[in-house]
Amino acid sequence: MLDTRAPSLPRPMLPFFDVVLPKWIELALGSQAPDFSPTPAKPDLSKFEIPRELVEPLLWAFRQTNTLADALFYDVGLLGLRLLTRGILVTTTSTPQLAASAEINLAAAQAAAKIINLSAQANPEGTILVIDAHHAPFVQTYDDVQNFLQDGLSFRPSRGGGPRPVKIITVTGVGSSALGSAAFAWNVSESLRQPVAAIVPGYGLADIIPQALGGWFGFGVHDFARRVSQQLLASGGWELAKVGRHLASTAIGDEAFRTGSPESDILHEVLKRAEQIERLYGHSKGALCIQNAVRSLPAERTRRLHVTTFGCVIQEETDADYNQVMGNIDGLGQLNSWGNWPEHWIKGWHSTNSLLPLTMPVADLVKKDVRAEDPVTIDETVLQNALVAALAKLQPR
Repeated sequence: MLDTRAPSLPRPMLPFFDVVLPKWIELALGSQAPDFSPTPAKPDLSKFEIPRELVEPLLWAFRQTNTLADALFYDVGLLGLRLLTRGILVTTTSTPQLAASAEINLAAAQAAAKIINLSAQANPEGTILVIDAHHAPFVQTYDDVQNFLQDGLSFRPSRGGGPRPVKIITVTGVGSSALGSAAFAWNVSESLRQPVAAIVPGYGLADIIPQALGGWFGFGVHDFARRVSQQLLASGGWELAKVGRHLASTAIGDEAFRTGSPESDILHEVLKRAEQIERLYGHSKGALCIQNAVRSLPAERTRRLHVTTFGCVIQEETDADYNQVMGNIDGLGQLNSWGNWPEHWIKGWHSTNSLLPLTMPVADLVKKDVRAEDPVTIDETVLQNALVAALAKLQPR
């Protein structure tokens, strides 16, 4: 549950305005002589406190703008279509309140079971989505990193079958909402036929500043603005700094309120404790989050990782196996790659939305990526027969 208590403001450092000045006013107005003895009474500052309830709608509003951006950059149309054919509706609006009647409650509960809510109000504090494109219930959510490490590393189908281990994590771009993260993870899961965990970091109060400036003008500047504003907020308004950082706080504690990259912190903690995670897929700024998360891991851990990036080429600082894809008309991705060169150039721009022209076909690229890693086995008998046949053709008749 969210802590809805209003944050407490710090006590004034000088008693002049709280004790001395009121007494002087009373004296000037002809009241009794002032008594300057210490008093245990505390000033009532409740009128000046900022309720948490006034902050959260502002964060929801900014998250909604990212939901609209996700429709452009991610395959949200395909996600909705795939789930709709399975009788499930994806919504980004608040779920309706249940009626008082028991019969209506039952009908509403049955209808709600066929709705996946990926709205801003459903996950303002961040969440981890575990998605399996081939097994119901298709989407499982975790709002606590520790719970995810305990229960979320296996996807449990609702229609029979054993738990399916989660070995893949995806991270999307600047400020992506749950809708875009789910769409990107769905592309990977549908292509590889494996469950995928998607990290959706929470939106903190300090994120409003860089988001208002525009999150797409340069990821380095964006991270700098968010980090500085978060540190100032954590120093001056501790309780408000916690708003929107619940998921990150379950991974790294209070430092989550001072960091400029909560998704990197969450991913780093998961990789340290979940040895089964083998593959990482990042799009846009998500690639930079992966770079930041893996750079300080032990070498024996990074050697077992395969990192694939789309729309942003990161520096290959570790022993992980990298495969980086860049569109030749993706000016945004090239700007934020800072001169790093990809393994593959494709004809496309920054979007992965398959309903738009010249976008990155993530599902096809992921399949090719995995096939390129398959070990090559050679049958000695077949090779020998092929050599004999080739030599026979070269000999003069």
